[in-house]
Amino acid sequence: LILFWSLSSCDNSLHLDNFDKKTWVEDKNGCKNMRLSYLESIEKQKDKLKNLSQKEIVSIFGNPDAQDLMKRNAKTFTYFLSKGSQCQKGQKEGLALIIRFGALDYVSEIQRNRYE
Repeated sequence: LILFWSLSSCDNSLHLDNFDKKTWVEDKNGCKNMRLSYLESIEKQKDKLKNLSQKEIVSIFGNPDAQDLMKRNAKTFTYFLSKGSQCQKGQKEGLALIIRFGALDYVSEIQRNRYE
């Protein structure tokens, strides 16, 4: 009984409704404009993402297109949403989904913004 309970409490099926991870990951830097179609769905489900760990976010969205280390060990993951100058080698600028993590590596904020 304890084994069943411990196995069932580990939910490895982190996912978002109306979201295809394969399509998202294949659209590296948003250069194919496919990620933008998921923005509305992601924004409606922000509460599901709050307080998830970095590892859990990567399991949903894949590796970020960019990451920044901030003060006090806070971090941001950036996933570009549409084609922009980030699609040219060496540039990182465009419309993005930005996920901020606090010092304990859990999501503290999710926003759509321009990454510069």
